[in-house]
Amino acid sequence: MAGLVTAYLLHRDPANDSASVSIPNALNTTDRVDLPMRAFAGGYYSNLRAMYDHLGIRYHSQPFLFEFAKAQSGPARRGGSRGDSSYFIHASNLHKIRPPKPSAVATTPYLLEILYLLACYTWFSICCFLVAPRVIPQESYEGLSETLDQYLQRIRLPDYFVTYYLLPLLSGVTTCPHQALLRFPASDLIEYKRRTHGAPHYTVSNGVGTVQDRLVEGIEYELCAMVSAVQLQEKGIKLSWTKVDGSRESRHEGIFDEVVLAVAPDIVGKIFEPLRTHMSKIPTAIVESVVHMDRSMLGVGPIQKTGNIDNRDAQLICLQTTSEGSRQTESIHVQPCGAIVTTCPFSLIDPSLTICSAKFTRVLRSPESRNVVNSIFGDTPDNYGNEKTRSLWKNGDDNVWLAGGWCWDGMVLLEGCVVSATRIADGFGVDVPWR
Repeated sequence: MAGLVTAYLLHRDPANDSASVSIPNALNTTDRVDLPMRAFAGGYYSNLRAMYDHLGIRYHSQPFLFEFAKAQSGPARRGGSRGDSSYFIHASNLHKIRPPKPSAVATTPYLLEILYLLACYTWFSICCFLVAPRVIPQESYEGLSETLDQYLQRIRLPDYFVTYYLLPLLSGVTTCPHQALLRFPASDLIEYKRRTHGAPHYTVSNGVGTVQDRLVEGIEYELCAMVSAVQLQEKGIKLSWTKVDGSRESRHEGIFDEVVLAVAPDIVGKIFEPLRTHMSKIPTAIVESVVHMDRSMLGVGPIQKTGNIDNRDAQLICLQTTSEGSRQTESIHVQPCGAIVTTCPFSLIDPSLTICSAKFTRVLRSPESRNVVNSIFGDTPDNYGNEKTRSLWKNGDDNVWLAGGWCWDGMVLLEGCVVSATRIADGFGVDVPWR
């Protein structure tokens, strides 16, 4: 084994992926912008917070102002016209009792909108706590979970509230189009709502780069290595990979005792043949984040012009939703340093004002993919579905392990990364000190 026991595969494509970017500021230092944003809500991320506390990672409460807007069609989306389409501003956890009113909205319609939102949101919250998602019988549906679309129709939540308030907020968390989000198991979103209700948002004080440095401290690792195959042998597991050094490529092979695949399911299916069929049932999408200085994407109100959001250093996130065709929401996040991060962009961004862009794989969810994941990791064993979605391969079989935000029965978020990693630690007989 040449002294190598375990291989940890962490997929990174330097051309399309970036964890952060450094932005020069007026003090001749740099501010780091994380891609994508790694804010987390209290209540849902109990394992992540416990790990941060154990490692001494500092994080702080971060309030947000969410501005809802409808995208203008055609060239009208440029030139600062978005402010005219802004229809509501919400302060996270009501940290600001009276958030600014969009300038284009008259007072009376605005007050009526607030009453409408209070009624809809109260009803949705009550349903989340009292109306459980249904389990659909196998004989009538391949999956067992009621989808979010089915759940919202069952509780009769108004379409306008769903399209222009609920889905834009959830899209900001899941970074996916509305139709993909509506196909998620309702249990994912309902559980997320239950556990984050009224909880504050947090961000790591010095950026996720500090977390990465702390986690790999003392660990030997190799970057720019593209793994092409994970093959089972009579003794050990054979890894094949290509090392990229500038314009030069070199091929390598090695035999390992254990392999941890901390990669997206589509990559698992490509390099590990026993899971190829089942990984194809887990949907994924490529998501783009762009860091730029194109302030024409912002509105014309006093917040955007002055940058003075409120006296509690809240950060502004504009959720702009298409008003026609297939619904999608782009998130426009104004950074403290003045840079803007647009995720899932569909509006035009001036290329000359673009600092960098990054693409990453977003793992989506569906009732069918939930059954695949649960059958692999042993979650909810009574709800595996039919034979089409049941995997005979279990996590840890053949000394191959899976880890990542998608490797649990829940939203594809950082909490799933920590939960799946602690499962592997249990399999290795390693104590998890913060649990």
